[in-house]
Amino acid sequence: MDIIYLFKVLVRRRWTILFCLVLGLLGGIIFRIIIPRDYISTAQYSTGFSQTQKVSLQLTEIFDVNQIDFRINNVIETFKSPIVLAMVSYDLMLHDLDSQHPFRNLGNKYKDDTAFKNADLPKARLILRDRLSNLKLLSTYDPQDKMVWNLLNLYEYDEENILKKLTVERVPKTDYINVSFSSENPELSAYVANKIGVKFKEFFNSLTSTNTKESLYKLDSLRESKRREVDTLRNRLQRFRDKIGTPNPGDAATAAMSAVQELTSSLTAQQANQNDYRQRLNSINDQLRDLNANPAAITGGNFSNHGDEILVLRRTNEELASKLALKGGVDQNLQKQIDDNINKINQLSRGGNLLPSNPAMKAADRKQELIKEKLDLQSAIASTADNIEMYKSRLEQFRKIAFSGGGQEVVANAYQNDLTIAEKDLEKYNSSIFASQDIDVSPDFNFKQILLGQPPIKPEPARGLLILSIAGLSMFFLSVLFIIILEILDSTLRTPTIFKNETRLPVLSSVGHIELDKKSLQEYFDFTPRSDREDNNMFLIENLRKLRYEIERSGKRVILFTSARPQEGKTTILESLAHTFSMSKKKVLLIDANFSNNTLTRDFSAKPTLITFSMKGPEGVEKIWNITTVTKIAHIDMIGCAEGNYTPSEILPKNNVLDHLDKLKQHYDYILIEGAALNTHADSKELADFVEGLVIVFSAKNSLRESDRESIEFLKNQKGKFIGAVLNNVDEQNLDL
Repeated sequence: MDIIYLFKVLVRRRWTILFCLVLGLLGGIIFRIIIPRDYISTAQYSTGFSQTQKVSLQLTEIFDVNQIDFRINNVIETFKSPIVLAMVSYDLMLHDLDSQHPFRNLGNKYKDDTAFKNADLPKARLILRDRLSNLKLLSTYDPQDKMVWNLLNLYEYDEENILKKLTVERVPKTDYINVSFSSENPELSAYVANKIGVKFKEFFNSLTSTNTKESLYKLDSLRESKRREVDTLRNRLQRFRDKIGTPNPGDAATAAMSAVQELTSSLTAQQANQNDYRQRLNSINDQLRDLNANPAAITGGNFSNHGDEILVLRRTNEELASKLALKGGVDQNLQKQIDDNINKINQLSRGGNLLPSNPAMKAADRKQELIKEKLDLQSAIASTADNIEMYKSRLEQFRKIAFSGGGQEVVANAYQNDLTIAEKDLEKYNSSIFASQDIDVSPDFNFKQILLGQPPIKPEPARGLLILSIAGLSMFFLSVLFIIILEILDSTLRTPTIFKNETRLPVLSSVGHIELDKKSLQEYFDFTPRSDREDNNMFLIENLRKLRYEIERSGKRVILFTSARPQEGKTTILESLAHTFSMSKKKVLLIDANFSNNTLTRDFSAKPTLITFSMKGPEGVEKIWNITTVTKIAHIDMIGCAEGNYTPSEILPKNNVLDHLDKLKQHYDYILIEGAALNTHADSKELADFVEGLVIVFSAKNSLRESDRESIEFLKNQKGKFIGAVLNNVDEQNLDL
């Protein structure tokens, strides 16, 4: 929508907007008068979170600002917790019930309330004191508690009302908290601001006291457990030292070195035996595979006896292994000889049978002997593996003793280190318990009130100017917004610009609303040549003159006036145009062809001769003067019609007036015909064939429909006959938009 149009609409509605502004200001003044004046009292508390006095296993603590922020936020939420607010609520209720000067006095209206009449005040006092002492909330399921709860709501001491007027906030960049409360009573405000800190400490202590005592008990239990561990380690060290006495580290190292050599020799021998057993096991596995594949290869052939040679090689390996052990297990030549002998033994074992040649031995017996020997070798391999691990373990122990100056001292030093570590842990526990004896173990020990809330002398400023400004501006912007929304939602063709954008039709003229109920159309045109051209009537006349000019400029003399819908004002436009033509001394013939509504015929009291007249013979043109009606408007004649449900093609006779409009043009400057609405009747479409030009009338009070668009499309397809549109019933303030 055009911004300029919206601005002009707002200017036009300025009095409405001004009225809303004044109404808002009046509402702000009334609100300022009736709003209760509140008194605000503020108390300040120090959380002490920047101090580190509390039970801890660490005697030093890092000052963590982020952690302090979290803890202060937790304190603020605890201030607003239901239990703290409830305790303050119960305390206020007890104060008003017991004191001769209560903070709030109920009026007669509230005393007549059932909550007050049904209240047992002595019982309520007992219940409230019990809840305060035990830090418990009222239960709305209990009838007695429900009675007290209703009484609290009556006095507006309930948690919700207290929380609405309570402000708890941190002083920036400190560990201080400001607690403010506003009410109609300055003493009530100060009482709540101070009392809520007391209730907070009571509630916080109730939560933390049990936990902190349990922490001390746990700390003492850990200390006793560590003390028993220290005693156990000390006794173990003492027993070990009593057992070993005071040995000479040098002798122990010498003995340990000798033991290392012996263990190394034994380890090497065991490794050599293990290698021998594995080679023999591999040989037996090969024989078993051959036997399973071809039993006759072993049982039926002649076997050479290499047993003596194999026995000699094994004894040689045993001697070489002993020599290798004496050299510390490191001698490449001896190790190579041992490996060569083992390979040779394997070759001899595969090439012949260790048992005497016996061709008659059965395959089953031979297989049984090989399996038995295999099991024996597997057992021997497992035994040597265990011996090797044992020798390695003992060898490692004696090496430590040999290179550390005494094995017993190594063990004793390990025992001493365990004892030292345990004693240090015990010292930490003792220090923590000692440090905690001089402080309160509750984490809120340092929480204290540093500023008492005082009853304020004056109420808070009412901010009258701010309230008036907000009220006035709110009504101003709301009224403007409401007007703009109405204009946006308005889909009528209210201005010439909107009409052009919606229809894409040329506008011949825009005519304002003509109030025919106040004065006749003739009276609009009864003016003197010296009449003021700025007069409202003259403004209407000027727009009609524009329409006359556009028609004259079109060059068309036989023109059909129609509309998309009925009651769009085409009859009024046609009559007004006839007046303007009369003013310019033009001779005009009006023909009423609107059979559905012959208003034009009735207005001029014309004879309904259109449907009866037929021009026959040479004297036909002269007969036309018998069917015309001379109107009250100078130079204007009229041919009327009878109203009925028919179209021109159905009712008009042959050689009717419309067939001879060319002859009538010789006697009239313009012939103006009125047709029925295009949307609902076919009359105007039939009449379009008889005329030179078409003019359609739209009402600015209507919106554009799909049927209207179809009628507009019909006019655009009339091959140059369509002249333009007239926008009727335009608001005078929208005529120039």
